[in-house]
Amino acid sequence: MVDKNQYSQEGLDFLGKMERPIAGQSLTNSPDSKYAWENPPKFTELQPALDSMFIDLTEPQAYEAIVDLVDGGNSIADISQIILYSGFEDGLYNPDLMMLLIEPSMYLIMSLVEKAGRLDYTILKEDDDDYEEPTEEEVTFLENVLERAKSKADKNKKSVKLPNSISEKIEQIEVPESLLAKSKTEEEVE
Repeated sequence: MVDKNQYSQEGLDFLGKMERPIAGQSLTNSPDSKYAWENPPKFTELQPALDSMFIDLTEPQAYEAIVDLVDGGNSIADISQIILYSGFEDGLYNPDLMMLLIEPSMYLIMSLVEKAGRLDYTILKEDDDDYEEPTEEEVTFLENVLERAKSKADKNKKSVKLPNSISEKIEQIEVPESLLAKSKTEEEVE
C-alpha cells in the first residue's frame, strides 16, 4: 500500500498543474471520437499525397514560412520532418507512406527554396558533439559504395527526384516578393 505522507503536497500540486495526458487516458476515449490518425488515411498512394503536399506548400503563407525557416538556419530535413509528422497527425497518410514521402518532400522543399533564390540551405545538420573525423579506410569504403551506387543508378536510369509534373509546376510558381525587398522604381518596372 502507498503511504500518502511520503509525497510532498508541493510536488503533487505541480504534477496536477501539468497539462499532459494521464497514463492510459487514450483507452478511455469514446470510440466515436477518434484521433485523425486512428481513422483510415486520406492518401494511400505516393503520387496523390505528393501532389497534395505540393499544393499545400505553394500556398503563399506556407511558401513564405518555408523560406523563413530556411533563412533562420533550419535544415531541409527538419522542415520535412515537421511537415510529414503534421500530415500524419492530421490523418493524411499512415506511417509507411510517411516514410516513403521523406525523400520526395525534401526535394520538393529544396526546389521551392531554390526557386526563391536561397541557394545556401542546409540539407541535414550534423551534431557537432558526436562528430568524429572518419578514417582513411572508412572514406575509401564509402567512396567505393557511392561509386557502385552511381553506376547502378546509371544503369537503371530512374530518377528518385521529383516527378516531372511537379518540377514543371515549380518552374511556373511566382515567388512572392519579400516585404524587406528594395522597391522597384517606375523605370525598372518598364
